[in-house]
Amino acid sequence: MTFRSRGLVLLATALLSGCRPEAPEAPDLIVLNGKVWTGDGNRPEAEAIAIRNGRIVTVANSDVVRAMASAATRIIDVQGRRVVPGFNDAHWHLPLRQTADLTGAGTADEIVRRLKTFATGPADAWVLGDGWGPSDFPGLQPHRRHLDAAFPDRPVLITDRDGHQVLVNGRTLALAGITRDTPNPQNGRIGRDAKGEATGLLQEAAMSLVQRLLPPVSPDDADRAVLATLQKAATYGLTSVQDASASDPAGQRVAAYERAGRAGTLPIRVRVAMPFEMNVTPERLAELVRLRDEHRDRWLSFGIVKGVLDGTVDGHTAAMLAPYADRPNESGLPMWDQAALNAAVVAYDQAGLQIELHAVGDRAIRMALDAFARARSVNGTSERRHRIEHAELPSPEDLPRFRSLGVIASTQAMFASPDAITLTSFAPALGPERASRVDAFARFDDARIVQAFGSDYPVFTMEVMRGIHAAVTRQLPDGTPPGGWYPANRISVAAALRHFTVDAAFASREDQEKGALAPGRMADLVVLSEDVFAIPPERLWAVKATLTVVGGRVQWDGKREE
Repeated sequence: MTFRSRGLVLLATALLSGCRPEAPEAPDLIVLNGKVWTGDGNRPEAEAIAIRNGRIVTVANSDVVRAMASAATRIIDVQGRRVVPGFNDAHWHLPLRQTADLTGAGTADEIVRRLKTFATGPADAWVLGDGWGPSDFPGLQPHRRHLDAAFPDRPVLITDRDGHQVLVNGRTLALAGITRDTPNPQNGRIGRDAKGEATGLLQEAAMSLVQRLLPPVSPDDADRAVLATLQKAATYGLTSVQDASASDPAGQRVAAYERAGRAGTLPIRVRVAMPFEMNVTPERLAELVRLRDEHRDRWLSFGIVKGVLDGTVDGHTAAMLAPYADRPNESGLPMWDQAALNAAVVAYDQAGLQIELHAVGDRAIRMALDAFARARSVNGTSERRHRIEHAELPSPEDLPRFRSLGVIASTQAMFASPDAITLTSFAPALGPERASRVDAFARFDDARIVQAFGSDYPVFTMEVMRGIHAAVTRQLPDGTPPGGWYPANRISVAAALRHFTVDAAFASREDQEKGALAPGRMADLVVLSEDVFAIPPERLWAVKATLTVVGGRVQWDGKREE
């Protein structure tokens, strides 16, 4: 009996028994007439997508998908626009406090002007700012005198764009009790002038000497920050973010996420890292496993821990194998010794938890790789998908170890943006040879290492297309420098898209759920204003998200004010 004959017999039997074969359930939402880059190797391109109950049921041509619609199906005709999987920011942070935006200030006078504009409220209220760089100050030397003149009696704390050093004024130093005799805390540094007096610059762990004085954030303010920031993310086509904050002393961040998760108000998906601690106890490990297992709804998830092994190049605290080019007596500030790091990594790995370690300098990156190798040897584990965050300057001999150990390079596309801080502070600190291979995304791709892109927001903008532009051109939007900053390190548009979608989902252990547009996956997608494969790369930064769909829900339609 042929297949067709068997089908007719079964149909006749069903009709004679009084039963009708069930028709497939119609989609809730259909996206038609698109140029769909699916991220799925089985079907790289398509025209339309059918969605039901938050998941993709069909990816095909428009005629096939249109025929699936019922009267209740919502149909969106994207009129030939480019459709891609929802963007996933693999390294992102939630700011809970309102601060003055100091990004691109350029001068100390401009920093002060912005702070004065921001400084409303009571006369004794804190004045906070974020986003400055060494190049904003004369001689690349941040100093409290610029703040003291404008704010002699009001505490001021401004954080650099990397979040690893703050500058405070004299009033803040006095409140914290910091004097010339205050010793550097472990893993921290207090800036001092030639006479030994505190300059107001506090790096790494020394920041906590003043940050502990800040008034707590109220639950209402934290809730507003979560919703407003995630709604903003949706306007850029982000459907998932991975919060890589290394600490949450009062539990405010996690509590705010959990409240939004229970209320069902998260506009996009969030994966939250918890602190990676030395001498972690079995009880703490069990608590982290419980937290991971209790959140299975795919809107809010846990299961990863974040540690910090060094600082930043701009602060000369990134741990290097060789001294800095502009400070030959300094090679950074490693925050762990290898034995303690190995023991902690082994413990978390044994508990089945994923680990992400901030490591910028080549020495810190090697320490992370050594610790992951130790965990694999002791525990006999693989496929944990442990990650190195930033991984800006790996030693060439360490690159193959990422792949052999299954370690993910969690890099930041916008770090290739050759702005004033990069060219006048960051690159000179490294010297030409090391600068030529920093944030070299092409090297990771050539070594076939899984590379997940993020923004490190609020260090840089979370506008995904700005990041893709930087990775593809290594230029600023104005086209400078001509030819790009170390252009050999550029990557293709397709590679950048993959790092923000497929690879970012792999990095969060969610590649069976999202990252590509394929049947069975969560219905997370973005429609772009222009076809990123057809326009000149120089225009990528101007491409916008015109529609963002998360789990079959339209979270951004391009019509509301941003």
